Amino acid sequence: MSSTLDAIKDKQSLYIKASPAVTYGAFAAIGVGVVVAAAGFGTGQGTRVWGAYLFNLFFFFALSFGAMALAAITDVIGATWNRPIRRIQEGFGSFLPVAAVLFLVFFAATALNLGHGKDVYSWIAKPESIAHFRGKNGWLKPGLFYARCAFLLLGFTYLAVWQLRLSTGRDQLWVDGKDAEAHEKGEEVRVKTRFWSAPILIFFGVGFTFFVFDVTMSLAPTWFSTLWGGWHFAVMMQTLMASLLITSFILKGNTFLGDYIKRQQLHDLGKLMHGFTVFFAYLTYAHVLTYWYGNMPEETSYFIARLERPWLYFVFAIPLLGFVFPLYSLIFKASKWTSYIAIPIAGTILFAQWCTYLLIVMPQTTPTIAPFPWVEVGLFVGMAGAFVSTFLVFAKRHPMLPIADPLLAQALDDGHH
Repeated sequence: MSSTLDAIKDKQSLYIKASPAVTYGAFAAIGVGVVVAAAGFGTGQGTRVWGAYLFNLFFFFALSFGAMALAAITDVIGATWNRPIRRIQEGFGSFLPVAAVLFLVFFAATALNLGHGKDVYSWIAKPESIAHFRGKNGWLKPGLFYARCAFLLLGFTYLAVWQLRLSTGRDQLWVDGKDAEAHEKGEEVRVKTRFWSAPILIFFGVGFTFFVFDVTMSLAPTWFSTLWGGWHFAVMMQTLMASLLITSFILKGNTFLGDYIKRQQLHDLGKLMHGFTVFFAYLTYAHVLTYWYGNMPEETSYFIARLERPWLYFVFAIPLLGFVFPLYSLIFKASKWTSYIAIPIAGTILFAQWCTYLLIVMPQTTPTIAPFPWVEVGLFVGMAGAFVSTFLVFAKRHPMLPIADPLLAQALDDGHH
């Protein structure tokens, strides 16, 4: 085992025990979300509440799903650069089962029309609206829709839990003082995950594409995009890198884990965030250009509806905050590893992509969010509280450094690749 790791004497220092203020703050955030949702239902804005619930849930689902996809990507190629921050990714991924349950609650509301949940998807409320669209009228049937989404959520959750158990199980052997067994298990898991990560990624890629087709694209049932899955992947990975960068800075400054998060990990996250910024912009431009020269009513109507107030403001803000600003500000090396520069850039990206998800969902569920999007912000606070609470539970139960991962030793002793 790495000589660097052998220096660790206090095993408990690898766990994160959040202060009561942080823990209670996360629970209070969940309470805010519940209260805001109740107020929305009480004021007759049920469809708006479920729309806000959906896009905020999808925002955090994408962070957790993207984290496990990134884990599989780095496993299949044997990458070492991210090993010191691997457990942060897995902490994000621990939210995936929670997100699956919250999605099932949402689907139950649409099926049972709880709080006007059926109106979120117009083709469920009014099946005749797509009766003349061949293909769609066969694909978009409530029973098949719920079955597909449940199957995919079950598959995502099962594979994510399998990944997490393998990764954390070997570390528990080390915590229990079984160094030889931990070393043997670590190598066994490395080989197993490298083999199985390729088929996992195939399922993740195909499954995620169909999931976003059903959950978000079908909100506008007469509209379609063959780029939708890839575009969502670009948004997901840009927000994931921004979230990992912010979390790494927080943990670097406040925990023992900070000794193992080097400038290089921050730089690599910043480079990936920069790269996915360009990829997101490229696929967005490809969307708009294709629909512009196609000039087909069922395609252009989706964009025309979003060129009216208040959605127009988001149309202008998203490319400026999510592309132009980070594109140029991340050119400089220091902007990727300097906290007071990188954190505001990453935070701006997260806000821009939150607006992106809002722009996808809310125009289909509510005519306006003026004068202030209190429902949307309140549900974000609630979902953020659930995400942070899940991360803190994970960090309290598992070492936040993958100590028995043989690739971690390589990353710390021999550099990274």
